[in-house]
Amino acid sequence: MNDKGTRGRIARGATAGAILGTLTAVAAHVLGVQPLLRIPDLVLFFPSAIVGAILGVTRLRPLLWIAAGLVAMTCLLVSYTPLVSELSEQFVRRDSGASSVQAVAVLSVGLTPDGMMRSETLDRLLTGLGLARQIPPLPLMISRERKEFGERFISDSVDQQRLMALTQPSSQVIFVDSVFTTRTEALRMKSVAQAHGWSRIAVVTSPMHTRRACATFEAVGFKVVCVPAEVRGSGLYEGSNAEDRLRAFRAWLYETFATSSYRQRGWIH
Repeated sequence: MNDKGTRGRIARGATAGAILGTLTAVAAHVLGVQPLLRIPDLVLFFPSAIVGAILGVTRLRPLLWIAAGLVAMTCLLVSYTPLVSELSEQFVRRDSGASSVQAVAVLSVGLTPDGMMRSETLDRLLTGLGLARQIPPLPLMISRERKEFGERFISDSVDQQRLMALTQPSSQVIFVDSVFTTRTEALRMKSVAQAHGWSRIAVVTSPMHTRRACATFEAVGFKVVCVPAEVRGSGLYEGSNAEDRLRAFRAWLYETFATSSYRQRGWIH
């Protein structure tokens, strides 16, 4: 009977720990922890369940509740307060003088497994197209991504060409292929710009990405005018809902670590 009771307690502790560990991982994913690991897919859930099950039958099980409580509290603060808007100010850079640039650089932000631009890339591109419609029109440098999904390499080039056909920009459009990071975008666009004699450009990217991106382009020799794109659901405006604020927090968290990494590598100052 005692053995049965002991086994029952262990089973209940392991089950509760596995559930709590999984839910903590889900909440951490919502906050943007997964992209920091550079690991594809939702790989944290099962390991978190295993760790939770193990801790659930030991004296360390209070650690599960502490971790879950901290993550839950962060989710509530981000979702229902203006915290993320205040945190984001350090990363948003908006310069004047866009009318004096020689070209516009539009940066990318990932693609889908079916070769489509992500919505944020589309927002950046639309902002860049609007900026290029000056008199005379400004030339556009547009990033293209190429990424491996499974055993296939996918590019968003067809999707971008489709948008160009619809908008029919009057300016010169140069696609910069196979970019992987902001650093590679800056280096490859530098080569294109040098061939055309451009040194002063407008860099169009998402608001939270502006400071690091523009600093990266300046570090390779550009004179930069930073232009935040009009991003739908950015979570940075008054009246943003909880979902948008969580999206903004994910961007803030990523930029915090990415900026630190770029400084350590000497890519920005």
